[in-house]
Amino acid sequence: MGVMLLLAACNTKTPVEPEATAVDYADTTYWYAFGDTDKPADVFYVYPTVSTISFADNDSSWFADITQAEVREEANGNQRFNKMLYDDYNFYAPYYRQMIFESYNQPDSILRENVAFAAQDVKDAFQYYMEHGNQGRPFFLVGHSQGSQVLIELLKNGMTDEQRQLMVAAYCIGYHVTAEELAQYPERLAPAADSLETGKLIVFNSATDTAALASVSRGDVVGINPTVWSAIADTIPAEYQLGMAKYNEARDSVLIVPCVTKTYLFQHTTICPDLDSDMVFIPAYEHMFPHGNLHFADSWLFAGNVKRNMACRLRHFELK
Repeated sequence: MGVMLLLAACNTKTPVEPEATAVDYADTTYWYAFGDTDKPADVFYVYPTVSTISFADNDSSWFADITQAEVREEANGNQRFNKMLYDDYNFYAPYYRQMIFESYNQPDSILRENVAFAAQDVKDAFQYYMEHGNQGRPFFLVGHSQGSQVLIELLKNGMTDEQRQLMVAAYCIGYHVTAEELAQYPERLAPAADSLETGKLIVFNSATDTAALASVSRGDVVGINPTVWSAIADTIPAEYQLGMAKYNEARDSVLIVPCVTKTYLFQHTTICPDLDSDMVFIPAYEHMFPHGNLHFADSWLFAGNVKRNMACRLRHFELK
């Protein structure tokens, strides 16, 4: 009995209070990119979980220490890829004290506290961007996975009505909105219903079959099929998939290359039955992303559709 109690005590993780001091986003150290301002619209981009360090090896902290250059460097490959992908727009991308991956295995009480802390950094960065970078231009919010999670928190209670009027769309890829959240924030989390509506939220997740839905998309009520920007359940022919993004080493650029698959919606997840179920499978994360889940590809799998749709929504926004 004593041994069992000791083992239980050793396995219980008490959340350590993070440093309360806000990140000074006037310091360029905490921005991967702060825009060029020579293009007609902006992208405010938030990267996914990139820190895989354990709680124990992170000095009993749930958060990435962005004061450390090597921690910021962990995010740079992802941010560089997306800066090239969204090169039609001024690119703004802050570093933030994101949750380490292990947070997602913790009880809801710990996870909620951790999300709120990470989201506060993104809110602070967004407010700095609006005050010192935006200059009245239309903007897109774009994120993936944890990046989308904290952007959804920003949409809930981190933007003014005036700022929201400049938002063309929020592409919160690889996460979810529950029925309870939508009921509580019906206007702030209102999903786009078609390919041209502006000022709305866009969420999508994907898998190769219906048995491979991920925990991060469970309970989603706003997910759409990004090949047609609709929540219709019909099977959509492969020609509507406009290509995925791929890094081209020879050109040091991101290109859109063919990706042939028909698609259909199942429980607000886009099913891509013609893709290889091993495409992005990582056995270490199988408990969250089972074999056939495409979470790690979501941000680039439909890049051709996303880029064209951003351009269409921006034109529609400018005509309003």
